[in-house]
Amino acid sequence: MDAVKKIEYLSSSYQDNIPEQPTAPPFLLRPIRFLFGTLGYVFPRPAARVAYRFFSTPRVRAKHKISDELLESARVFEFLYGREILKGYEWGNGNGPAILLVHGWESRGTALRTFVPPLLAQGFRVVAFDGPAHGNSGGKRTNLLHFGGAVRAILNQIGGAYGIITHSFGGASTVFALSQLDASFRVEKLVLIGVPNRMEKVLNDAMNTLNVPPPAARHFFRYIERKVNFPVHHADVSSASGRLKVNNALIVHDRQDAVVPFTEAKATFDAWDNASMLVTDGYGHYRLMKNPGLIRKVAEFIGR
Repeated sequence: MDAVKKIEYLSSSYQDNIPEQPTAPPFLLRPIRFLFGTLGYVFPRPAARVAYRFFSTPRVRAKHKISDELLESARVFEFLYGREILKGYEWGNGNGPAILLVHGWESRGTALRTFVPPLLAQGFRVVAFDGPAHGNSGGKRTNLLHFGGAVRAILNQIGGAYGIITHSFGGASTVFALSQLDASFRVEKLVLIGVPNRMEKVLNDAMNTLNVPPPAARHFFRYIERKVNFPVHHADVSSASGRLKVNNALIVHDRQDAVVPFTEAKATFDAWDNASMLVTDGYGHYRLMKNPGLIRKVAEFIGR
């Protein structure tokens, strides 16, 4: 598969009846939505700050209920990002080219371990990490800027990477991180799986979920932009192409993704000159990463 403006459709008979990762139970959201929907009109500024805390705080820390051979074989290490100690994982020959795995929101680095065996078979070493406030890493809250900083920290820790495979929020954070690195830094292959394009849409979806009224939502956007010190649209994935030091990109998305609409991926593909696209159908936002056919295609793309 050449990484030059090509769309490929994955034909697969793989069946996975495990449901998609559940959203917050309705009984937990109802009182939150009620409070924002009433007090948000009266106290828009405090409501915006509270909304930001909800938005930047993972509800759960992903854990593995059972172990497996891949988890047991990982070499665990720690590295420092700011004042937080983050957890890292490594497989393979320490001298091989590195492939970095970057997980999504409320997930953890080892959740992407399905990609490890085919990458090891090609002579790569594979590195993953738990982002800030995720998995076994330190921190209570994080955002795109903060998570992107952790991506830069792990890249410095491992001496750069030949390729990076990302999922969802981790992909948006990685793109932002790479767009801020100096011209001497380059990644050969970048994979974006189920990655949102427009940050404004991500934030608006969060406001709708929490039932934050327009006055408080406007303060929320201003609060976010003060926190990160740039306009929200500057973090859009599609607009980062010209600033990225990436030779080839592969955009992977499922047509039935209920978390990040397929149109988000298509917009990124249309904007990036050096991207190809792999489309699946019926595997949603999370289950597609367990599809053996998709795993093989991604490994082939990295290997080329």
